[in-house]
Amino acid sequence: MGIISGRRWTRFIAVGILSLVLIFGIHLLDFANPFSNPDDLSASMDVITACARSDSDSEHPNDSHSAVPQIPNVVHQIWKTTDLRTYSTQMTASHDRWKQALEPLNYTIKLWTDDVILQLINGSYPWLLSTYEGYPQNIQRADMARLLVIHAEGGIYADLDVYPTSATQIQCLQSLNLEAIFAPVSGTLGLSNHFFMAEPRSPFLLWALYEGKRRGGATSRFIPIPYLRVFWSTGPTMVTAAFRKYAWLYGGQVVAWVGREGF
Repeated sequence: MGIISGRRWTRFIAVGILSLVLIFGIHLLDFANPFSNPDDLSASMDVITACARSDSDSEHPNDSHSAVPQIPNVVHQIWKTTDLRTYSTQMTASHDRWKQALEPLNYTIKLWTDDVILQLINGSYPWLLSTYEGYPQNIQRADMARLLVIHAEGGIYADLDVYPTSATQIQCLQSLNLEAIFAPVSGTLGLSNHFFMAEPRSPFLLWALYEGKRRGGATSRFIPIPYLRVFWSTGPTMVTAAFRKYAWLYGGQVVAWVGREGF
């Protein structure tokens, strides 16, 4: 049976405390800054509440909604290759489920591979190439890739473990005439990036891409915990910080959100 010496135990505790301080500091920097205003997110959530009831209350979108959605009828998903059998041994990728649910409604379900995304960056976003290739974690590239493809073409992004349950709600969300809609994380604290939608060339998504590039430099390397480094540099923490700054400068109800259930 192994025994940890007093000195090593003290060092172990010190590392644990330091990690907790880092976690607290990162969240403090991103959620308690001059741009942070919980009302921006709460107000945005109120804007789309009606869509959560659209299945039961009405067969048609509200008359105040846009008759022609600015968010295209395209669902984008991302994987390393076109062989989705390599996605997981525990679950089936949702790509076919999205096809079954939305292709009859004239949606296109598109799968992007690593090679095609790299072609997109080389052709349309060369200013991001060095940052994209320099990420130490593949998940960081995946985080930025989803923002890129939606900015380039517009439409809906869904992780391969996100499954559709309500085509009516998705259509309702598209009809709200919002620039972008994101799913929530941590209650009303921020935005997730596992499911979102936006119009083509969304100014907010471009803002988020520049924020991701800014955080992709040497600064993120000072965060020793890989999980936190990903969240801060390209993940939900980065997207939320970008939204708060964007909303502070340009107004609040540009980006709304929808709950995890009922996609």
